[in-house]
Amino acid sequence: MRRRKATSPIFQGRRLFLMLALISVIGVLMLRAIWLEIFQQEMLQEKAGQRQTRVISIPAYRGMIVDRNGEPMAVSSPVKSLYSNPVMLLSAYRQLNDAHEAAQQQVSVAKASAQQRVNSQLANERLATFNQGLADIEQALQMEPDALLARIRANQESSFLYLGRHLSPEVVDDILDLELPGIASKSEYRRFYPLAETSGHVVGLTDIDGKGIEGVEKAMDMHLAGRNGRKRVVLDGRRHIIEDIESIEDMVPGQAARLSIDRRIQYIAYKALKTQVYKLKAQAGSLVVMDAHNGEILAMANLPSFNPNNRKTLEARRYRNRAVTDKFEPGSTMKPLTIAAALESRAIGPDVQINTSPGLIKFGKYTVRDPKDYGAVSLSTLLAKSSNVGASRVALLMNPRAHWMFLNRVGFGRVPDAGLSGETQGLLGNYSEWGKVDRASHGYGYGLSTSLLQLTHAYAPFAAGGRFMPVTIYKRDTPPRGQQVMTPDNARAVLKMMESVVRAGTGKRAIVDGYRVAGKTGTAYKYIRGKYRKDKFLTSFIGVAPASRPRLVVAVQIDEPKIDDSGGRAAAPVFAKVMAESLRLLDIPPDDLPRLQQADVEQDDGGET
Repeated sequence: MRRRKATSPIFQGRRLFLMLALISVIGVLMLRAIWLEIFQQEMLQEKAGQRQTRVISIPAYRGMIVDRNGEPMAVSSPVKSLYSNPVMLLSAYRQLNDAHEAAQQQVSVAKASAQQRVNSQLANERLATFNQGLADIEQALQMEPDALLARIRANQESSFLYLGRHLSPEVVDDILDLELPGIASKSEYRRFYPLAETSGHVVGLTDIDGKGIEGVEKAMDMHLAGRNGRKRVVLDGRRHIIEDIESIEDMVPGQAARLSIDRRIQYIAYKALKTQVYKLKAQAGSLVVMDAHNGEILAMANLPSFNPNNRKTLEARRYRNRAVTDKFEPGSTMKPLTIAAALESRAIGPDVQINTSPGLIKFGKYTVRDPKDYGAVSLSTLLAKSSNVGASRVALLMNPRAHWMFLNRVGFGRVPDAGLSGETQGLLGNYSEWGKVDRASHGYGYGLSTSLLQLTHAYAPFAAGGRFMPVTIYKRDTPPRGQQVMTPDNARAVLKMMESVVRAGTGKRAIVDGYRVAGKTGTAYKYIRGKYRKDKFLTSFIGVAPASRPRLVVAVQIDEPKIDDSGGRAAAPVFAKVMAESLRLLDIPPDDLPRLQQADVEQDDGGET
């Protein structure tokens, strides 16, 4: 029988020591767990809450901008913005890179174990997956290769960095599915403009953060913006919201803004203006359509324009709403207002004859000329022939104070206050400083300045029985009272005089079939660097229709046309097109049936149906 071998006392001592050490470690861990669970529970819960809960912003929905009929002109659509935590992302990248390099060193040893080779393979795959994720983000955001990591490194001390703004939710969700550390998203709204460049200057645009910076978007920013809300949420390890805890501040959506613009007329106005500006190779153009009965702006167009939906092609020089910000000398379009001022001050009567012989007036070195000697002319002929000498003589018959007061009453030298940003007040010097040359030149539109909106507004009393209604870009629920700036008789008298401009004068191209039109052409040389340039001028036409029952005022301005050099040839055709379509859309009945019938006969004789 074999005897058992006695256990070594040294071996028994080691085993006892290891058992005691293990029991000690277990005991310490248990004591630590008890300590944390009982005495540190509140502190640990607070720290966990700080890491898992966040207060996030709830973006307010920006109010819509709609036209007078409720059709959208600016709406907000939900989008997402992608951002990163560069500190977290770079930390994860360094850990993966360090693990990869350590694994490579281990497998380079000749006697590397199978486990070491497996670890190396896993490290390679993790780093490759991370790099591929960065490449996928670069492709989704249309970035150059390696540009993302370079941008992250450039902001390595920051904890927040936008990677892309106003992205589609689908693109952002695909990126988040990559589960890269430090990559997250936030919900925002992007502004969309259905009319694009057609109404860019009126509606304006917002910046990338949703703040209005041009047009109505800027003027009504507080009204449209609303107020962001805040809430406390629980986030998971990927920074996704898994639970709402509490609402800290309610989100208040923005309110809608209803404009007086009719988007149908706006489109027609912009299209007609653009066609003519391009045809004449002009520098720029502007157009305003106004309802004289209530002062509402039905359309306002400018060229050059911009598409607020395409931010990549935006140029600051195109933002300017020339119809309200640019001031200019009105030229001959001022003459009907000069006659109206003289009638109101009783300096002349409507049947007076003005002697324009010998076709010029001299004021020392300054000379006012007509193309030829028109002799003694009626006020209607004065406007039809656009006599500078006649307008000067009418202006000189007035008391300067009376002339100034009339111009001020119809809006010159005052901000129109239509509700748009950047409105100019123009320039109207005090009458006490007017010399004889100033008085004469004011009569035919030089020596003072105005915007196209101001000039359109000044013509509105001719179509409203002498009443001057406050102008607005916003739809009115009730018509304003207005101010009586001239007698109804004088308003009708000047309106009748302006009809002769279209029937037999310089404005024949402004004729609208079926309607009586009253208006005035204008051609003004531009004042540049201390002198008037004979090769640079502004052409314009402003008119009212229907003349028997006035309703609309349309003003057109073409800046530096290269082909036609007068308001009658350059601007009047645009007026005729826009006025005709506007009257049709508003269902305003014709007031010149003989002309309409004649046009129908001529069309039938042409053999077209």
